[in-house]
Amino acid sequence: MKTTQPLITPVSCFPSIITNPAYSRAVFLDPSIDPKTLCPYCDTRLPDRPTPLLRRLLANIAKKSRPSPRPTNPLGRKAPLEAFIALCQRHRFESVTLPEAERNGWPKEIAWVKLEGRVQKMKRELNALISDPNARSGSIFWAEIMEEVKAKGSRAVAGVKNQFATFEKTQPGYYGEQGSVIIHQTLFNLFPPASIHPDQVKPLTPNEFTQRILVPEVAARLIRQDMGVSPSKAVKILRESASYGVAMFPEDGGGWG
Repeated sequence: MKTTQPLITPVSCFPSIITNPAYSRAVFLDPSIDPKTLCPYCDTRLPDRPTPLLRRLLANIAKKSRPSPRPTNPLGRKAPLEAFIALCQRHRFESVTLPEAERNGWPKEIAWVKLEGRVQKMKRELNALISDPNARSGSIFWAEIMEEVKAKGSRAVAGVKNQFATFEKTQPGYYGEQGSVIIHQTLFNLFPPASIHPDQVKPLTPNEFTQRILVPEVAARLIRQDMGVSPSKAVKILRESASYGVAMFPEDGGGWG
């Protein structure tokens, strides 16, 4: 006998909606709220200007749901949890993270076709990081690796567990996954791992050096060019904007068109 997955009213799936006073005031106590401005599934406010991607998600999920009017939202709908969870994450991103990015001046569009050329122009200074210990000593990313080696040992730093723990530090800031792919490929073309002698970059391997030193160095330089800021400020932006970049510019492009 075929079983069907139950349709869920997601308010119960998000306890913070019930316990958070801000949500309570906005959703439960304010009769002036237009239900058309609420998410049909979690009953929280949608962004004022949804992106094309969010509008498509709403339209697609509507086909998998059914009307479920409730006191919190007369236009509410029910759907399996896995059908709407990505939608709710997305509108949370567009309501909270995207406005923060706009306030900080982080870009919502990047000229991807120019990115490879911009990275290629850094070849000389990046090569110095590989071959010149003095140049490398001025890298904040290299300094952090050396601190990790002192604290944990070189094997632990290179281990899989530590790579997960330091994942955010290897992200190219607001350039996101899409930027990461282009930066990585350009670096591998400029400096194939086989061309880097292991002794030059130990205790890292050539691949690890590219991932943990060259990628963030490139991203920090790109951010300096974009924002006209100091090296230290660029590193700060790099790290603060990493989660925004992953959501805004996923590897597949995110369907923003």
